[in-house]
Amino acid sequence: MNISNKSVLITGANRGIGRALLDEALRRGAKKVYAGTRGALQHPDERVTPLTLDVTNGSQIQRAVDEVDTLDVLINNAGIAIYDDLSNLDVLEQTFAVNFLGLLKVTNAFLPLLKRSNGAIVNDLSLPGSLPYRSYLPTQHQRPPRST
Repeated sequence: MNISNKSVLITGANRGIGRALLDEALRRGAKKVYAGTRGALQHPDERVTPLTLDVTNGSQIQRAVDEVDTLDVLINNAGIAIYDDLSNLDVLEQTFAVNFLGLLKVTNAFLPLLKRSNGAIVNDLSLPGSLPYRSYLPTQHQRPPRST
C-alpha cells in the first residue's frame, strides 16, 4: 500500500507494534500521522498529531473524530493480552471490550471520513492478542476420547 502523502491514524501508537507502524508511516512519506494513545505522546516529527484515544471510551473516540479533518488509512492496532485466570469474567470482558468492541467502535466512528477519501482499514490482529483465547478453548472444549 502506498501511503505517501496520505493521512493515517494508528491506535495504540505509543509503543511496540504501534510505535513501529508510526515510524514506518513517516518513513514511507505519510503526510500526516494521527497517533492514538491512552496517555500523552510527544514526537519530534511535525507530521505526527497525538490524539488521546482510549478505544473503550466513546467520548474520546468522538473527540478524536472531531480533530481529524481527513483520513486515508485507519490502522486498528490497540489491543491487550491479559494472561490471567480466564475463568474470571472481568478479564474476558475487558479483553473483549478492547480487542473487539474498541476496534468496531473506532472503525464505525471514522468510517465517514474513510468513505470520503476512498480509504482503507487495516486491523492488526497480532498473535499475542489471541493467545488467551487459544489457551482457553482447547482446555474447555475437548471432546472425550472415543471408545473403540
